[in-house]
Amino acid sequence: MSPMMKDEGADSGAASSSRSNCPKGANYDVFLSFRGPDTRDGFADRLYESMINSGFRVFMDDEEIRQGEEIGGKILRAIEDSKIYIPIFSSGYASSRWCLRELAHMVECAHPDSSAGPAGHEILPIFYDVEPSDLKLKTKLYKDALKKHERERGRHVVKPWKEALRKAAEIKGWKVKGQRHSNVIKDIIEEVCRRMTTRERNVPDDLVGITDRVEDIKELLEPTCADIRVVVIYGMGGIRKTTLAKVVCNQLSPLFQGWSFLPDIRESLSRFDGIVKLQKKLLSDLFNLKFPETFDSDEGVNMMKHRLPNKRVLIILDDVDDGNQLMQLAAKPDWFCPGSRIIITTRDTSVILTTKVEGLEESVITQPIKIYLYEMKELHYKHALQLFSKRAFSTNSPPQDYDDLSREVVATTGGLPLALEVIGSSLRTKSKAAWNDSLKKLKEVPHKKVLEKLIISYDTLEYEEKQIFLDIACFFEMKRKTDAFYMWESCNFFPEAEFGVLIDKSLIKIVNGDRIWMHGQVRDLGREIVRRENIRNPEGRSRLWLHEIAYEIVRARKGTNNIVALALLRSRDNFTREDFADLSKTRFLELEGGNFTGDFENIFPELRWLCWRHCPLKLQAKNFVLKSLVILKLSGNIIIDEWSGWVQIMVGNKLKVLTLKGSKFLTRTPNFFGCLNLERLIIRDCENLDEIDGSIGNLEQLKCLKIKWCPRLKDLPDEIGCLSSLRELILIQCQYIRNMPPWVGNLKGLSRLVMEDLGLDRLPQDISELVDLKYLSLMNCTCLQTLPYKIGHLKSLLELDLSGTLIGALPLSIKNLKNAVVKINSCAIKFQLEKNIERFTSYLSTQRPESYAEIMSKGELRSSLRLSEYPIDLFMECGMIQTGYDVFLLKNRVRC
Repeated sequence: MSPMMKDEGADSGAASSSRSNCPKGANYDVFLSFRGPDTRDGFADRLYESMINSGFRVFMDDEEIRQGEEIGGKILRAIEDSKIYIPIFSSGYASSRWCLRELAHMVECAHPDSSAGPAGHEILPIFYDVEPSDLKLKTKLYKDALKKHERERGRHVVKPWKEALRKAAEIKGWKVKGQRHSNVIKDIIEEVCRRMTTRERNVPDDLVGITDRVEDIKELLEPTCADIRVVVIYGMGGIRKTTLAKVVCNQLSPLFQGWSFLPDIRESLSRFDGIVKLQKKLLSDLFNLKFPETFDSDEGVNMMKHRLPNKRVLIILDDVDDGNQLMQLAAKPDWFCPGSRIIITTRDTSVILTTKVEGLEESVITQPIKIYLYEMKELHYKHALQLFSKRAFSTNSPPQDYDDLSREVVATTGGLPLALEVIGSSLRTKSKAAWNDSLKKLKEVPHKKVLEKLIISYDTLEYEEKQIFLDIACFFEMKRKTDAFYMWESCNFFPEAEFGVLIDKSLIKIVNGDRIWMHGQVRDLGREIVRRENIRNPEGRSRLWLHEIAYEIVRARKGTNNIVALALLRSRDNFTREDFADLSKTRFLELEGGNFTGDFENIFPELRWLCWRHCPLKLQAKNFVLKSLVILKLSGNIIIDEWSGWVQIMVGNKLKVLTLKGSKFLTRTPNFFGCLNLERLIIRDCENLDEIDGSIGNLEQLKCLKIKWCPRLKDLPDEIGCLSSLRELILIQCQYIRNMPPWVGNLKGLSRLVMEDLGLDRLPQDISELVDLKYLSLMNCTCLQTLPYKIGHLKSLLELDLSGTLIGALPLSIKNLKNAVVKINSCAIKFQLEKNIERFTSYLSTQRPESYAEIMSKGELRSSLRLSEYPIDLFMECGMIQTGYDVFLLKNRVRC
């Protein structure tokens, strides 16, 4: 002990040892604080020696104090450079101002709300021959000592010492009085060992492209707020959700009173007693608890329920795939102390029961908790190339002679970090020949380790979900989902529900409204699963998407009942019934060219989907009746007459979707009496079509009618006005259609009306009857100058697209469309606004400064106006309201 310290009674010491999880710059594992005369020759020395023998670096005694430096300052710095503080409270501890000064500084450094010192320190008190009540100044023992200090040093000096004693009294520690010293010291060593064990999560040193994502999560968590927050990081396997959670945990854990990271919950729960072990780890990490042998999951739930509300914690639940797991680990918001945070990583967002409200995910249980979903997306290309280069070359970019090959390999991974790391490592030091071989294989099959990771999500699917997943992987990537749903429904699947599962499990996404997106590695997983159904004999597989293999099997007449879908592309052959005789289970067939000849009676009994591109002028097959057909898509120069052979395919009470495309010989649509259950009819790119058959009015189930680029079509039959089930009417690039008939007002159920690139010069007032209409597009109707004055009666309208029209003013009734957005790009209205830009910007600068700032920064008006954001008077001042009848109504106070 230093002579200067003996009189004051504070002793400190040190011994060499490796240390872990210390605060930045820590030189010691443990700082011992005690009053020498009370414990120097007994308990303190034995504890010190035991810690040194256990390998800890302990601050104690003057051999650690460099000569010539002020002792007090050195000791305070040693406190800041230590991880764990162990004050030994004895009867004379409070009489030493050095002990009290050390304690106050320990509390300042360890208190989580302190802004003065570093975080990550812990206090483990020992009550040598005193009680916590003495520290709370409820007895004379410490109370009298503090009064003496106040007289000598002043109240302002002693006040933080009193506060430090009270805080230390609240911390669970060891009582030595009446106990065997050896037993107490053993317990202390075990506890210090436990706390010094590295808990920081291990992450690679060379992470790429993660900084922005870490900041995103930290912004969502916002640790300083007093509410309770849950952030769900979701995405496909191998996307590095866990790595992101680890980095965030390492950065934020010091800000909480306790934290726990439960890794790989899905795998842990597959083992015996998995949930109990997870509960024990959680409770041990947060509360340092020990458990009886009979401890079970119900006890775990009860312990968490009673203890979590008392501590501000950070909990990370990694790889959760079942909502029931959450109920036993972090079930209810009222379990948690305000300010607590929970991070969940998952492939399946259905584990969280939420409803979306303007981007915020709020629990359906009405509790003070905020739940945010964060999608972990693929790496940007430059980051993907950098990560790959680090693994393959230990550099940030590939060598020049490997640049092209590296870019090709990176392109096959789709920015999936796991694939980049695994493939990069496997190609390290390999020759260019080996690179080329690997690249060729990677274009067909994912790397084995990537496959093992991705297939976990597939294995959790039910039978129907697997079938839809494999269909998408082989045939429907980036295809519209609407038509495919009809096929799956006819197979007694439930695509709406099954799509929800696939989306929740991050296996697919819906993009651009209704297109099915699947990551390239996931697509290749699906195709590899099919390939492995029969590696040697492809005819034993369920799906044949490679047209060369499909063609070979059909021509060799090797088809089997296993094949449910195949694509025969770029074929000029004439196929006979014998070629398809054994494909009795085929439900999906794509053709490109070729023809059918001979008698096809009872062939393809299960066929639901037939898509035939470049189909022949006439179908040569006889008795080609497809009783189960649901979707028929024909493109090519077909002629639809009784003698052409095509009519027999279109006859069927199960046919729901009919697409006719690209025929220059088609002048009139077929008679629709043979397919009265049609729900979608698409006619496009038929340059000589000039008549829609009136039998269309008998399609009582029709929901969507789309006609695109039929430049000779002038009139629409009045029978269309009888289609009471119609929800979408889409007319595009039919320039000779100049008038929309009044019957449009009869389509009461219409929610989407698209009239783009038509020759329209006016719209009927009857359009105001479409009270359920949500979307109306008149884009590029360059002859259209006005809107019906009753347009404001479209009370459900959300979007009105006037882009590219000559409409320079809106009817006064537009004021009734409070929820509508009007698109005005390249529209006369926009030009009118620009003429009155000073009035418009004057209003914006005072009432909507954010919009004003945007206009000023871009130098132009926005291409859309949300009507609710602007008063009708402003539009009138800017000349955007029609004159004439509307002004007459305004003056006479007649409502439109």
